[in-house]
Amino acid sequence: MYPLLKIVPIFSLAIATSLPFSLVQAETSNQICQTLLNGEHTYNVNWYPVKPLPETVATDAVALQLDKLQAIAVSPSSLDLAIQQELVEWLFEKPDPGPPDTGAPARMDGLLKALPNSQKPQLTAIFDQLANRIEKLPSLNLRTEMTGKLAGYYQQLQDNDRAALFLNQAIAKALKSTDVQARAVQLTKLLDAVVELGLSKAIAPQLPQIETVLSRSVPSLSLARVYANTNQSQKALLLADRLAKATPAGQIVNSDLIALYLQLNQLSRANLYFKRSSPDDDAPYGRLVAAYDRAKQTQQADKLFKDGFSVPHRGMTNDHFLFAYLKAGGNPDRLFRGLPTLEGVGLFDLRSSYSLRAAGEYRRRNQPEKASKVIAQFVQLAPSRNLRLDDVLMAAITDGNLLEAKTAFEQLLAQNAFAKVEPPISFAAEINALDAIAPFVQRLSKDPERRIELLQSLAIAYAKQNQPDKAISIAERIPRQSSGYSSAIDTLAQVATVFAKSGQKTQAQMIFAKALSLSSNIKEIDTRAQAYAAIARAYTNVGETAAAETTRQTAVKWALSSPNEPNVISMPSLISQQFLLANQVEAAWKTLQDISQDAYKDTNISSLVVTALQLGNLPIAQQAVDLQYSYGAPELFLDQASQLAEAYLDRDRPEEAIKMLERAANVLNKQKEPNASLILPIGRLVRVYAKAGRIDVARELMKKFLNPISSNYVSWRQELQQYVDCHQKAFLEKQVA
Repeated sequence: MYPLLKIVPIFSLAIATSLPFSLVQAETSNQICQTLLNGEHTYNVNWYPVKPLPETVATDAVALQLDKLQAIAVSPSSLDLAIQQELVEWLFEKPDPGPPDTGAPARMDGLLKALPNSQKPQLTAIFDQLANRIEKLPSLNLRTEMTGKLAGYYQQLQDNDRAALFLNQAIAKALKSTDVQARAVQLTKLLDAVVELGLSKAIAPQLPQIETVLSRSVPSLSLARVYANTNQSQKALLLADRLAKATPAGQIVNSDLIALYLQLNQLSRANLYFKRSSPDDDAPYGRLVAAYDRAKQTQQADKLFKDGFSVPHRGMTNDHFLFAYLKAGGNPDRLFRGLPTLEGVGLFDLRSSYSLRAAGEYRRRNQPEKASKVIAQFVQLAPSRNLRLDDVLMAAITDGNLLEAKTAFEQLLAQNAFAKVEPPISFAAEINALDAIAPFVQRLSKDPERRIELLQSLAIAYAKQNQPDKAISIAERIPRQSSGYSSAIDTLAQVATVFAKSGQKTQAQMIFAKALSLSSNIKEIDTRAQAYAAIARAYTNVGETAAAETTRQTAVKWALSSPNEPNVISMPSLISQQFLLANQVEAAWKTLQDISQDAYKDTNISSLVVTALQLGNLPIAQQAVDLQYSYGAPELFLDQASQLAEAYLDRDRPEEAIKMLERAANVLNKQKEPNASLILPIGRLVRVYAKAGRIDVARELMKKFLNPISSNYVSWRQELQQYVDCHQKAFLEKQVA
């Protein structure tokens, strides 16, 4: 279905090579080339989308993510390395290596937060396909860990039963494997997921077979933890002792192993390894502190909890440690006493960030008075902590603490706190309390621009609750002109989009008509042009292509009549960029064609090329590159011609790729004295020529334009030379084979 990466040299071997095979082999080792080419096939493959995306998909963030996941699920084996890397980003959190905010959540977490309930069955069906695709990936370790991660997302999307079924099926398949070593690895990692998701009892029927297989391998901590969770303490203890004895003296002992000893009431054994635990363990270390709490070993628990904040890199990123601590039954009291005072991790920060989570734990422990006290502290602190209340309250829902979040919201409302802090619109919508916060949103005036943003959010929230009159009323209270832009019209158009996507076409058309009428009465020409453009974008979002084009033309007409100011981007160019920001490349391209050639210098043609390539619209990308050829700087044309050529190669269209490369080479050859700004674009051109099998041209370009070269680029040139050598080597080996 996806004939990608089938890059066949379209020239003879004599043309494609210029060095004897033995010399290439001597200069570049097989290992270096394998690493380099694997990296290219992992990170530098323009495989998605294969065809131009429909604009209704390209302009909808959730639909776009679902489409990409679907494409991943049905991708061919030739893309294994690229797909493997894609799934790493979808399923695994990026660790935080140091300063705050340098990590990143897994993409799937963001999708699940934004996913409407109506689309959950679609994602579940995609998960079923992804499970099969994961089984075909090259890395045994990764595909097993991905199976565990996918089970966790099944659990979030549906329930424990679906996740347990999925893991049981994966374990059954692993047990049938004839590869003894691979089977042990798979079972061990699958048991990791079982324990993490609290599903030990669900896989109990398969434990005898698992035990038989793993008895001949390195002892498994996860198997021991499963035994402990299924009331098989003696087996768990035997495995734990084997693991402890296998750990060399002086080496860090896994925090979960020490916690397991405590779970098995083996305090003396746990204390034997107590000093060899490490706070670097993050989540396991949090579970260990909780285990000492449950064992009523206050002194050890105090020390461990304090040490949990001694890790230099943790700073504000203590979430894994604290969340694991609470999830494992840790004492919520610790969040409010005896904490070290560190920059960014003080008593009040934790009270603000973790109060609702702690209150939820108190409720589950049947300690309502403590829960109420913590919520009251949170309500008292919230207005002075500059919290984004919406984020905190919505996170509480995810953590299973809706009751605590709702209680805090009601107390904040009663104390008139939303006059001082931003009202939580998303949370209010979740609990059907928009009417309660609407007056505060409308009176918020410290930051006029932020007030407009909140009014827009409120109007759209009302629309999603099927309250058109309130949505329209809020939108109409937004100033129709704000810095030359009509926020009110944009909001009405977005409200109309909500109704159109929910199937209420008549209501949507009424709101569109109102937006059009209001736009026609705006006196300022530039504001009127942008108002019509906003409506055109909304029409495109809901698939009303004819209405979108008519409205776009109206926007362009008014934009062209708007006076140009010196050193200010022209209105038609600005409108084109706005279409582009909305992933509407066809409208952006048409608008670009409607403006005068003199305005091209103010237009970011490069953005059009990049966005068109990202959305798979190679025809528009080609036309935009042609425009760059006529009006852009040489370095921009070289760089983007190379990008387009590579996209053609990755879609098995080598003839078009070569034509594009030859145009780029011709432009380069016309440069009398290429300046420093051309060095990197030349490098990219060389790489794509090599990837296309034109080693002769790649070497000639390097010889002519990159030799000699500034000392700042010597190592870079050596890497480029290595890249060319490796591609020549690969083509020669393919020819010999």
